[in-house]
Amino acid sequence: MVVSLGDDVSLIVNAGYGGSNCLYVDGECRVLVETGGGEGLSDIDPDGVDLIINTHRHIDHVKGNGLFPRARVCVHSKERSAMGDVDLVAASGGWHRLMGGGFQDYMDEFPVAPDLLYQERPVHGTLTDGEVIDCGRTRMEVLHTPGHTAGHCALFFPEEEILFAGDICLTAVGPNYADPDADIDELMGSIDRLMALKPKALVSSHSKQVFNGSSAEVLAEFRGRILQREERVLAAIGEQPADIHALAARRLIYPRHPTCFVVFWEKSMIEKHLLRLEKAGLAEVSEEGLWHAV
Repeated sequence: MVVSLGDDVSLIVNAGYGGSNCLYVDGECRVLVETGGGEGLSDIDPDGVDLIINTHRHIDHVKGNGLFPRARVCVHSKERSAMGDVDLVAASGGWHRLMGGGFQDYMDEFPVAPDLLYQERPVHGTLTDGEVIDCGRTRMEVLHTPGHTAGHCALFFPEEEILFAGDICLTAVGPNYADPDADIDELMGSIDRLMALKPKALVSSHSKQVFNGSSAEVLAEFRGRILQREERVLAAIGEQPADIHALAARRLIYPRHPTCFVVFWEKSMIEKHLLRLEKAGLAEVSEEGLWHAV
């Protein structure tokens, strides 16, 4: 499904698990934001894209980069080296420490064809915060919005007042801050920054909705989930000291664990909350690895 957001700007909707929505700007400079659109990209001329922008490195956002051989690929400088790291591209950095073994043992549960993880993904340039990309009639501003990953970016179209929030994903299962370089405080700060823009239209890499006129409320609710999760983590260790594995089994982040990857992300995010609570003097960990409330 393709949704027109303006004269030159279209949203290619492919919000399912393992794919991503893409934004296509059909201007003098033809720009594709994200390439996880699957069959939705079939109508775009493979030689007709000048620039690919990946909001960050994850496979569901970069898996189609090779479909457009003429395009220059740009990511934030903090993502560039990670584009060649299979663990980080698979959103599985730190798997061995929290899960044991390697994520490759569970590829039957992975939502993307495994061979896509190991393809070479060249990057031709880097993005900087505040950079303006001129597409002709349309301009887009790069916003460095870390938290999901260290180099995550959003794109803002000032004339049209359209905001593409990337993996500030606006879905029922978000936010996700499981990556090794993800940071809860940075993510909340990034959401605050996007709220201040008050865009007329708000879209993301995974929600099928176009939010018109309700961006502040949508982003505020999305941000609030982070602190609600932290309250659940604190209440859980207040009831009974537990290690990271027992806490994950209580499903404090995700109501369902359909794959090992979701279990891993649950553990990673709970761990970040525990470390944040420890820094605030609200939690401590024993020598046996049991967390308890202070």
